[in-house]
Amino acid sequence: MDSATLRVGLTKLGNNASLFSALVIRHDRLVTERYFHGSGAQRSNNIHSASKSVLQALVHIAIAKGYIGSLDDPVVGYLPEYFGNASPDKKKITLRHMLTMRSGLDWTEDSTESQVEKASDWVQAILGRPLVSVPGTAYNYSTGNTHVVSAVLQKATHMGTCQFAQQYLFGPMGITAEHWGRDPRGVFSGGYNLYLTPREMAKFGLLYLHDGKWGGESLVPQSAVQAAQARTTQVDDTFAYAEGWWRQTISGRSTYFAWGYGGQFVYVIPSADIVLVTSENTGNNSINKEIDSRAFLRDYLLPSITGP
Repeated sequence: MDSATLRVGLTKLGNNASLFSALVIRHDRLVTERYFHGSGAQRSNNIHSASKSVLQALVHIAIAKGYIGSLDDPVVGYLPEYFGNASPDKKKITLRHMLTMRSGLDWTEDSTESQVEKASDWVQAILGRPLVSVPGTAYNYSTGNTHVVSAVLQKATHMGTCQFAQQYLFGPMGITAEHWGRDPRGVFSGGYNLYLTPREMAKFGLLYLHDGKWGGESLVPQSAVQAAQARTTQVDDTFAYAEGWWRQTISGRSTYFAWGYGGQFVYVIPSADIVLVTSENTGNNSINKEIDSRAFLRDYLLPSITGP
C-alpha cells in the first residue's frame, strides 16, 4: 500500500474534531493505526448501532449450538408472555424479520426509542407498538427490533447476552466488553450501548473477513457471514441493508460494514483483503460530525493499494 496516499487521507480525516481512531488491516497486518484528539488504543467507545452486527453473529452462534431453532422461528415462541392479545399477523414476526428490519412494527428511530426508554419493560413497549405493515414486507430501521432479539437470545440461552457473547465470541478472541447497557428488566441492549476498543472492533471485522474463523476455529457460522453480505433491502441509491450489516459498492468494490451512530465503522472489503475501523466521540454533540467514510475509501484507502 502507498503510505503517502494513506497518510494524506488520514490527516484529512483527523481534521474532524470528533475523530478518535482509524485503523487499516490488510493481509492480516496492521497497516496503520492512528489515534486523534486525546484518544488511544486502550480507550473503549460506545459503538452504538454497530452492536447490531455483533448481535447478528450471536444469534447465528445460538442457532448453531441449538439454543435457537432458526431465524424463521416466530418471536412469540420465545416470548409468549408479550403476545397475549396480539393479532395473528403480529404473532408471525420472526427473528429474521427483526434482524432485517422488516418486523412491521411502528417505529421512528430516536423518537420512539426515547419513549420506550421511559417504560419499565422495554420489550413490552416495543412489541406493544401497532403493526403498520405485514411482517416481512416493508423495511423500517428499528433499534427496537434488535432489542427484542436480545431478549429472545437471553430467554433461549438462559444467560445474559453479554455472558453469551463472552463465552462463545468475545472470550476466544481476547475481547472484553468494558460496558454493555441493560434495560430495567436486565435485558442487554440489542442495538447500542456496547463499548469496545478500536482494536477489538478490528478483530470482529477480521473474523468476518475470514468467514467466521479465528485462530483456525470456526466461531461464527459461515451462514452468518454470507447473510451479512446478502442485500435484503436497497435503502437508497448508496446503501443497502443486509442482516444486521450494511452494504455499498465503492469504486467497483463490494463492501459490507457495521455502522454505528456518529462514525463508528467496521468495513470489510473482501476483494482487497482489508478491514477499516473508525471510532468517533459521540459524548459531545457540539463537535460530533460523522466522517465521510465513503469518500475516504474512494479517494484514499482504495487508491493506496499498490499490490495484490
